[in-house]
Amino acid sequence: MKQKVMVLSTSGNMARVSYRRPTACHGDCSKCTGGCGSMAAKEEIIVSAENLIDAKTGDSVYIEGETKKVAWAIVLVYVIPVVLFLTGYFWGQQWGYGNLVGVLGFFLGLALAVLESRRQKKRGQEIRYQIVSYA
Repeated sequence: MKQKVMVLSTSGNMARVSYRRPTACHGDCSKCTGGCGSMAAKEEIIVSAENLIDAKTGDSVYIEGETKKVAWAIVLVYVIPVVLFLTGYFWGQQWGYGNLVGVLGFFLGLALAVLESRRQKKRGQEIRYQIVSYA
């Protein structure tokens, strides 16, 4: 997964980079009728990346994350909570509590994502990024 970023600072072979969180509408809120507002398009993300190309502060570059870990993060944050919501909803319908059990399943999925994220950070297994080319 390639992402265009701006180098904020460098130290040795590492760099701090920033980018705007991508949105489904690509930040063009004037054409959006979804009602999400412009806040999502303004959220700045700052990460550390291995500086393979000796980029300097202010350079516009591309970074890549470990694809397998990025895909797993997507599954944890989006897929598992939705699957647990749907499972809980349909299972809870038997007793008339589908909505409640579905919502509990959703929050259980989010809790699992948070716990897994903390576990990975504690073990030093978080997603690593590399600067791979100039933009």
